[in-house]
Amino acid sequence: MKLPQSWALTLIISFIVLLWMLSGIFSSDEKPTEISSESKITKKLSVRVSLSEAETMTNRLILQGHTLAKRKVTIKAETSGLVSDVFVKRGENVTTNHTLMRLAIDNRQAQIKQAMSLLKQQQALHTAALSLKQEGFQAEIEIAKANAALESAKAAVNRAKLELDRITIKAPIPGIVNTRMVEIGDYVSPGDPLAILIDLDPIRIVAQVSERYLGQIQIGKTGEVRLLDNSIVNAKVSYVGAIASGTTRTFPVEMEISNPQNQIIEGITAELHLPIKQILAHNVSPSTLSLLDNGALSVKAVNEQNKVVAYPIQILGETQTGIWLGGLPQKITLITVGHEFVKPGENVIAVDVSAKE
Repeated sequence: MKLPQSWALTLIISFIVLLWMLSGIFSSDEKPTEISSESKITKKLSVRVSLSEAETMTNRLILQGHTLAKRKVTIKAETSGLVSDVFVKRGENVTTNHTLMRLAIDNRQAQIKQAMSLLKQQQALHTAALSLKQEGFQAEIEIAKANAALESAKAAVNRAKLELDRITIKAPIPGIVNTRMVEIGDYVSPGDPLAILIDLDPIRIVAQVSERYLGQIQIGKTGEVRLLDNSIVNAKVSYVGAIASGTTRTFPVEMEISNPQNQIIEGITAELHLPIKQILAHNVSPSTLSLLDNGALSVKAVNEQNKVVAYPIQILGETQTGIWLGGLPQKITLITVGHEFVKPGENVIAVDVSAKE
């Protein structure tokens, strides 16, 4: 993972570099009190140490993305007619089956009456045909014709009723009336768009991920999303694409956030923090970092022989209390104070912080 780009960490590392450059000038005046040994000429420095043990850290992949509505529906006319009533305005919240608008009835009720009359007529003819068949005066072909005419009359009634139902336009989903294309008096035909509804609960956060991490992202895993106002909310991985983009060779990934009040809208920038794997790492204070002679970041520890050991490290992440370091043994006796004045291989006197307190 990349080195976190926070100002706090940058300032700390800059401070460490400055101490490293100045240590050669002021080391003689700034070293802790030296302790002499009667049996040895070598002088030892006293350093403060603390036992550090690796903990489980959830490694996170940070991606730049944006919010997207759960679904977006364009409502279209299913019949023709004049718009006689409009019951909603743009930006209004509606529920499923909420009446949005209505078309003029025109002659639709008359068509239903006409179809009903024809149905009654065909039912009577059908009954008469069956009676004649029982008496032997009706051929099978005539019975088939009567059945077909009756079914056709029933279908005509259903079509007329459906045509009347279609003049009332209702919301198929809950959401917000994002766009309304018609006003009272407009004439519409089948297929004409009338309104666009968007459902923002839950809101989706969409980003693109490299194939390198694709196998480590699991649907249902909980992560975090940082919104434009720097607020952080919990989210779940809801979708991982199976087809790469032809230009970027990346895969779509989505997380979902509960959004019952529709406070999060579509199209704003968001940062996805995706859980990809759990690793062991040490959580330490940034002040324990040192620079090796080659300029690499490290921490210094004391081994069982009270000799200084320098471990090159990799910064994996940050917390409010410290930073996560990788590349270290499971347990180390970390030098917390005095690491600026000792070098790898040097014998020291280790003073346990917890023991002293």
